Amino acid sequence: MDVLIVRAPMYHSLGDEAAFLTWLKRIRAVQSAQLRGADIHISLRAGKVSSDELREFRALFHRYGLDTSALMDLERR
Repeated sequence: MDVLIVRAPMYHSLGDEAAFLTWLKRIRAVQSAQLRGADIHISLRAGKVSSDELREFRALFHRYGLDTSALMDLERR
């Protein structure tokens, strides 16, 4: 299982954090997500990440100001 590690965004409320994690976990490629210090460890399901799943990752990362460079590896999987 691959793990994507990214710096967690700055949340503006507990509801904001919950919304982020809910959206993240709704992406089919995501098996689990855990906050570890200042990072989020995203465990990915086996197999190729679809273009729709990648689009959801990009939308979420852009909305929360996350670095999208980690997603480049997903495109090559």
